[in-house]
Amino acid sequence: MSNAAIGDIPMFTSLNDWLIFLRNSDPLLGVPMVVVGASLCLFGWRLWRFCVVVSFALIGYGVGAVFLSGRPDQLWYTIPIVVGLAALSYPLASYAVAVLGGLLGAALVSHLMADLRIDTYVYWIICAVAFFGATGYALINRRLVVILVTAAIGAFLVLSGLTAFLMASPSMYGSMRSVVTSSVIALPFVMLVPTVMSCFYQVAEVNRLQVEL
Repeated sequence: MSNAAIGDIPMFTSLNDWLIFLRNSDPLLGVPMVVVGASLCLFGWRLWRFCVVVSFALIGYGVGAVFLSGRPDQLWYTIPIVVGLAALSYPLASYAVAVLGGLLGAALVSHLMADLRIDTYVYWIICAVAFFGATGYALINRRLVVILVTAAIGAFLVLSGLTAFLMASPSMYGSMRSVVTSSVIALPFVMLVPTVMSCFYQVAEVNRLQVEL
């Protein structure tokens, strides 16, 4: 792959970057997103190890995007991080899913504090407390966290797919971007509905089949 081709691959460092990517993509990209997302919402507990591996691959991608941004060889350094985290997460999936639960908890707290004027050190302390607290909870309640993580990923993909369809309209894109970037509760609220519905469904299925995760 040439350097020009490598530079054409987008690196996402924020929600706004993701919205821009969806806006510039073919609306048909929304089809596989909705299909995969709906599958995770319905059967995520069956695919939880796969979800853990994919999630850590995406985390590796994000690490490369944040710490290697602007380098012409950014992708070449990012690929080993992606592969390494994905490969490490599979044999340690039981612990990796707890880390994912901690990251989700820290991300939620961080998002809710986005518009608050908090000292930087206090901000990171609160995020660290949220991370370790959520990780500890995830270790104790692994089954519930597995379902929550897969439901959240599935809901995000479904919403991203629907967004890709809606963004074919320039006016719709402007409205959605304004709502998401101007309110810290808009995205969590929109994510909450499909995530909760998926959680209830998956919990009912796991209890009905008496499956241990």
